[in-house]
Amino acid sequence: MELCNLLKYDRSLYPSKAVFFYKTAESDFVPLEAEINRIRGQKSGFAEAYTPQFNPKNLAPHDLAYCNPLTIEECYVPPNIQHIYCRFSLRVQANSLKPSGCSDHRVSSLLEELSKAFYRCNGYKELASRFCKNLLLGTWLWRNQNTGNTQINIKTSTGRLYQINNTRQLAWDVWSDDAQAVLDELSTEMVLALTDKNVFWSADVTAKIETSFCQEIYPSQVFTEKPERGESKKNFAKVRCDNGRYAVSFNSVKIGAAIQLIDNWWDGDALLRVHEYGADPVLGIARRSPESELSFYSLFVNAERYLEELSKQIAMPEPIIHPNIYYIFAVLIKGGMFQKKTEKKE
Repeated sequence: MELCNLLKYDRSLYPSKAVFFYKTAESDFVPLEAEINRIRGQKSGFAEAYTPQFNPKNLAPHDLAYCNPLTIEECYVPPNIQHIYCRFSLRVQANSLKPSGCSDHRVSSLLEELSKAFYRCNGYKELASRFCKNLLLGTWLWRNQNTGNTQINIKTSTGRLYQINNTRQLAWDVWSDDAQAVLDELSTEMVLALTDKNVFWSADVTAKIETSFCQEIYPSQVFTEKPERGESKKNFAKVRCDNGRYAVSFNSVKIGAAIQLIDNWWDGDALLRVHEYGADPVLGIARRSPESELSFYSLFVNAERYLEELSKQIAMPEPIIHPNIYYIFAVLIKGGMFQKKTEKKE
């Protein structure tokens, strides 16, 4: 298959912002707010004292002792509050079944047949299970996972309620029998949403986090232009509540990134966020570089061969799906523009 001049897929996962709050005897929703602090920042960076060639700069003894006054936002659990809650919603649509835009009808038909074969081989079940693992493990809490016991509650649009009592007792490959049953049932619901255009499915996800006294909380940080003098250099994402107060939050992109931390098909131990080139933010490298021939585009052009493989597996009692095919559909669920750039005529 050749990439055409227009080829796009709408994303299938639509997470909302995740809002932090706590409860009191008077209210079930009190927004967790940020506070502005002014601190004396120390000069401790490499560039403060050295040139790029590692030569010491010509500094007076007191130059590195001066402080840099900084204005930053911080967020802490209020005194006497034992639990912090974080809540978001997730909507799932069956948008990976065919392209939402394609300039070549043959390519569009091929990709639609590929998704049908993938579905008949029960491939969406594995992907749904991986997405749901991250929901139930609280992966989307990011740095806030490193705290006390955390309970996850998920209420779906079918009226079902799924609960994990303590995420600290689980890991990606470690699930108790009860937790596995919860994972299987929730995954079954998501599979239907990923494969049936007529199904509207959503989930309301809430984490109940056990905290220590005045513990620090880490919401999303907002990227801002260079602040004016005296303005905060670090700002958190926030949601304005109906009473005018602002609750700190995660932005939807950060939630989506955590849900899509499922790619370990790149022949390594680490779970990567689904990405066309396997971007590894920890090391700052591409695990699926074009040279590796494991990039999305390197594999995607083999759609005819993968359709042939899946067609042979459909009749098998337990179909075997190549990891590359799982990866391709994970990217299609993520959505994006996958066409090649139109070449300009000389």
